Amino acid sequence: MAYQLSFFCRSGEESADEALDRLLDRLLEDGTGLMGEWRGPYEEEVAVFRLGTPSQDCDDRPATDLLTLEVHVGVAAIAEYVIAASPHDEQGIWGCDLLATVTLSGERPDWALVDRIWAALSSLWKAVPWDEASGFAVAGGGREAPAPVSSQVRPPTHLQVLPGDPA
Repeated sequence: MAYQLSFFCRSGEESADEALDRLLDRLLEDGTGLMGEWRGPYEEEVAVFRLGTPSQDCDDRPATDLLTLEVHVGVAAIAEYVIAASPHDEQGIWGCDLLATVTLSGERPDWALVDRIWAALSSLWKAVPWDEASGFAVAGGGREAPAPVSSQVRPPTHLQVLPGDPA
């Protein structure tokens, strides 16, 4: 069974590919590596990557199951999602122009990476989290937003692309 956590943001980004690049750069700022499978920009408004944290004993394998990070940009492109989540704009998300969705599946979800993504989205674009089970209460429930990414910039780590992916 899959679990999805969505983040509504105001980003000003022009394309999903550029937004995903910015997000990945932010994730790598802390020096922690990532493994990834590029799924590509399906169109200008959508970009997708499968991500995981490398295993400490073997850099070629993820420590947990890979998650999917999907980024949609454009007010019109995400309007349906915004209205479905907040029909009366109680959360102030109307006008958001970026929707990031993290999908976890498998027996070993990478919650640490979810927390890193949440922190990166919050520091870049003041993300408002939402899921189907808790709605907007997910922000105050069992999975609270982690502290923002440190302002100290360390030398960036590279994103390791798994074999068989276009580079």
